[in-house]
Amino acid sequence: MTTEKSHPTEDEIEDRIRKVGTYSRAVRTGFLVILSAFLLAVGGVLPANLGSVSQAIESILLPLIFVGLGLILYGIGMHLHLMHLNLVRQLRSDAADGPQSVEERS
Repeated sequence: MTTEKSHPTEDEIEDRIRKVGTYSRAVRTGFLVILSAFLLAVGGVLPANLGSVSQAIESILLPLIFVGLGLILYGIGMHLHLMHLNLVRQLRSDAADGPQSVEERS
């Protein structure tokens, strides 16, 4: 990794671009773990607490919150993934156009 004050080299940028699929899979895996925990809570905890409505709601409230947060994080992760893919597309089209100086791009 680079320090905060230095700019990444072309090799470091290319290495990060190659890892974009890994990050997307990590986001999806995290969401699947949260969803699996919710399904386990619904299947295991909810039937034991069906005696009253308040017990049923209390037993499933925390898993619902986790699923909601998981959906939010999944949306953020996919949004960042798409933004990154857009940047990769732009960098590749710039590379296909040929090397240009910063002044020529402006």
